[in-house]
Amino acid sequence: MSVEVNGKKVVVKEHVLYLGNKHISAISQIKGLEKLTDLKALILFNNKITTISGLSSLLQLEKLNLYGNDITTITGLAHLTQLNTLYLSENAITEIQGLDTLTNLKNLSFEDNQIKKVKGLSNLTNLIYLNLFGNFIRTIEGLGNLTKLRKLRIGNNQIPFEILTECGDLDEQGYALSPQKFVRYCCVN
Repeated sequence: MSVEVNGKKVVVKEHVLYLGNKHISAISQIKGLEKLTDLKALILFNNKITTISGLSSLLQLEKLNLYGNDITTITGLAHLTQLNTLYLSENAITEIQGLDTLTNLKNLSFEDNQIKKVKGLSNLTNLIYLNLFGNFIRTIEGLGNLTKLRKLRIGNNQIPFEILTECGDLDEQGYALSPQKFVRYCCVN
């Protein structure tokens, strides 16, 4: 199985389509993508994609990497219910939305976006890893249902030191020393 991108054939290997750094500005440029109904992973990092679309036939997709694109709004993912890993770091996303049906997600990354408020995660009760590093978040909220969360990266935001201390603090890389304290903080505040 293969697709065509910018006039070049790209082969799918072991149910993974690797299209990082291919100067793709729209997912529609990937000719034949809709035929890859058994695809498990789609790697589209460091492109120029602005809109998430054209993925409706990829119902078996488990991993989607859109790191380093120009995405501002999360759309077009609701039907990808098998996703367990979603990377949306280094985009221009301002709001966490459109993920309610992705209840199988275990790994989710929003590092270096423009998110101000943590919300839209309440249905993602299977999350184990959440990366919110390098955004504009001012308070700890929206994590109350994430009882399986084991790794939380939330440093380099605008959260007051007092709140971070109350939640158990962060290590040098911005990881919560006790992610479940952050979850519990959301339940009582």
